[in-house]
Amino acid sequence: MYQKDRAREIVPEGPFVRQFVDLPHQDLDIGVFFKSKGTKNPVQVYLGNEIPLDVGKKEGFLETDYSTYLSRTILKKFKDIDYLRIVIGAGTRLKHSRDRIDFLKKGQRIIDVLLRKAKNITHLGNFSAFQYDKRVHTLEEYLSKSIGLDDIGVEAASIPFNMANPKYILLTGNEVIITGNESKIRHNVFHFVGGIGYVFDKKEGALSEERLFKSTIDLSSVGISEAYIENAISRVTDDFQSNLHSIIFSDIWKKSDAQPVGVNIDDNMLFRPAVGSEIWTGVFEVYLTPQ
Repeated sequence: MYQKDRAREIVPEGPFVRQFVDLPHQDLDIGVFFKSKGTKNPVQVYLGNEIPLDVGKKEGFLETDYSTYLSRTILKKFKDIDYLRIVIGAGTRLKHSRDRIDFLKKGQRIIDVLLRKAKNITHLGNFSAFQYDKRVHTLEEYLSKSIGLDDIGVEAASIPFNMANPKYILLTGNEVIITGNESKIRHNVFHFVGGIGYVFDKKEGALSEERLFKSTIDLSSVGISEAYIENAISRVTDDFQSNLHSIIFSDIWKKSDAQPVGVNIDDNMLFRPAVGSEIWTGVFEVYLTPQ
């Protein structure tokens, strides 16, 4: 209905973040913290569960009531970068010496891989990827500073975003708008599973069930089952007009140099308008991360 099926996946842009996906994380939690000079807190890109901010500000072998961590600074005080730090979490507090030693060995292997990747980027002379935090904005910050809205304008423009409650919005130029208060992004690979074709009609509304479609590619080997896909596709129809559509085609983008290219819901779902889609007719593609 939409196009000949083929397996597709999305990985965040940028040479550093793109390589981040194949780190040998072995079910450990990994957070990479980017801190630029002049900012109070770092931005975190993470695999697995996010690392607490107070842990990301420290270095060494760390423990909390809930987990054991290994934190290492990879880059420090270079140009306008304050630091780039990797933190590895065990997911639980390790009480036995043997478990701690094993965790430290695994953590060091992950750090070694990350250092090799960082050196490859350094040799290319491209540090733009290390400044990823400069492209991450909270919604309020983006509306006030990038768009130039006053307090009342920010409150009004935030309404469709608050209704849809996405995790983040991907923009052109590798910029990201976060709807929460903290600068953190969960790093995932998203697989194409289907979508919805829409045409706005005053009588019928924005869409109808027969315009939903699914990919015929079997994704069970990567942890995406048919039931998982069915549930995701069915959610697309929920408040489509007032949520997804109103964000992608909001009037605020007329004042912005960057334009939305994707909306993330609940971390595991990414919605993207297909090429050629516009406010009255088009296709929204649905992507999922493995369960």
